[in-house]
Amino acid sequence: MRNWILPLLFMLTSCLNESISPEATLKDFVETRLGNTVTRQFVLDRVTGKMKQSFENMSDEDFAKFADLRNVKQNSFKVLTKSCQESKCFLTYSVGYKSTLEKGTYNSDVKKIAEIHHVEGKWLIADVSNIKTYHESVDPINPMD
Repeated sequence: MRNWILPLLFMLTSCLNESISPEATLKDFVETRLGNTVTRQFVLDRVTGKMKQSFENMSDEDFAKFADLRNVKQNSFKVLTKSCQESKCFLTYSVGYKSTLEKGTYNSDVKKIAEIHHVEGKWLIADVSNIKTYHESVDPINPMD
């Protein structure tokens, strides 16, 4: 009986974190994706607006490429700035990660802005845009691969 209580508490805590703050929503989304493969439903449950429509219309092949980040390990996640109104927040954040591919290992730092809306009692990601990306590698990176 004890074996199912811990996973149930973990799931409830995860659900509560999503609605607590925009930062928790964003952090959960980023950390869950890195190092894993997520389902379309996982993504659709956490996005809204144009972003949701984009994922709903995405082909299975394109979504599979987006969803599979098993070769990426997170190094860091940090919210840099936060600007909120009543039901909308803009978070500038950085994510550091390490990618291990057939051709080598790459360290990357990405700075992004996320727009997060409060919809029906929970925070959902409406848009994400890149500001700056920095890649570091011992081997040359070929963007055509």
